[in-house]
Amino acid sequence: MRRLDLNYILEGTGGKLYAKAAEDKYNSVTSVEIDNRRIKADGLFFALVGERVDAHTFLPDVREKGCHNVVVMEEEWAQKMAEYGDMNVILVEDTIIALDDLTIKYMDEWEDLKRVAITGSAGKTTTKEFTYSVLSSKYKTGKNIGNYNSETGIPLTVFNSYADDIEIAITEIGIGDGRDMSELVKMVKPQNAIVTNVGSVHMEFFESSREKLLEAKLRITEQFGPDGTLIVNNQVSNLSVESVKAHSKGNFNIITVGDAEDCDFRITDIEDRGIDGVRGKLTRNGKTYDMEIPIIGAHNLFNAAEAVAMGELYDISIDDALEAIKNIDIVENRLDVMRGRYTIINDTYNANPEAMKAAIEVIRHTPAPRKGLIVGDMRELGKDEVAIHQDVGDYISKSGVDFVVTLGRLGKVIADTLKEKGGVDIVHSFDTIDEVMANLDDILEEGDLFLVKASNALGITRIIREIKN
Repeated sequence: MRRLDLNYILEGTGGKLYAKAAEDKYNSVTSVEIDNRRIKADGLFFALVGERVDAHTFLPDVREKGCHNVVVMEEEWAQKMAEYGDMNVILVEDTIIALDDLTIKYMDEWEDLKRVAITGSAGKTTTKEFTYSVLSSKYKTGKNIGNYNSETGIPLTVFNSYADDIEIAITEIGIGDGRDMSELVKMVKPQNAIVTNVGSVHMEFFESSREKLLEAKLRITEQFGPDGTLIVNNQVSNLSVESVKAHSKGNFNIITVGDAEDCDFRITDIEDRGIDGVRGKLTRNGKTYDMEIPIIGAHNLFNAAEAVAMGELYDISIDDALEAIKNIDIVENRLDVMRGRYTIINDTYNANPEAMKAAIEVIRHTPAPRKGLIVGDMRELGKDEVAIHQDVGDYISKSGVDFVVTLGRLGKVIADTLKEKGGVDIVHSFDTIDEVMANLDDILEEGDLFLVKASNALGITRIIREIKN
């Protein structure tokens, strides 16, 4: 990031300079942080207050690590830090809003920066990585760290991940129980964007209404200029051109990706080889190209095609884009294949119904002596969570797997559905990870192929760490 001086920070945060350090050498910063464990000596620390943690309590530790610039929202702590004499203390009403406001100022002044945003209920991070591979083949490009896509993750990305000399910034934006999409896009003001899909995830925050969730996602276009373009996956019924226009405001271009004849970027002849990869044909303006991606899952062909479409907006040829997507950085715990005594598909990054079904399809298309699933609760689905888990159970009953192990209260809904529907010979249901681990050796057989997937809150990554493979 560019070095920011004290006056710039005051203007950006709208804060009051409660105390000034005695020495001027502390009057500028080159990084921004909200985690005391990561703070740097020349950093600016925002003391955020959450449901479980009040970061003001970490302020003495921040100072011990050499940080002399802090933004606080509690006057008592402002006074405590002022007493040291070597601290620039900025007092604001709300540290999260102050952090976002500073980000807005910083990005608004970056006038020549090209800006791309990506959102969706699933596939955001993978699509971001495909898009980065394409755009970075021609431009110096910045992107989010991991899935830093929230009201705090976006500012940390802007200040700590975007080098001063980048030409394009790719920002993944996620919504849930935090700030509205309208507030998040104000920070980065994308000129073009991708919506991967609109599924069931985060439904509990949108009155269990898919229409409200769709409207929320489409607010990613609110900062578009007259030439703004939205790229959507036309495979998703609520992302048809008509639906997008009906649930959004403004006049912007729409590019569609899908398998229908009228899609702008059409995917056909999909060959899903399970864990051995996927390939297909991409047709654009009457010309057809061979398309192959280095990650598994047929659904990822459409994520990759969205990245190719974005590349075309920035004058990257389809041939060059298709070559560039082969260089994608594989995201940890997303359809990772682990080979050993068992073949494990580690998709523990998170879970929602659409992603769960897509991962099951990988299992379906992979030959193995026995196939199975270790799956658990999918969270944030709202009032329809039981019905959604029943639907996934029904889907699994038709998938051809030999065994299923479920974890958690909603995982049991999947197990009960399987026992009712049939189609799976072996079904076990457990309440805790400890119970799963205690029984797994008796359930698994050498040569098994299985998927591990559930919402992060269940701590299902422990299974991956501790399984004897």
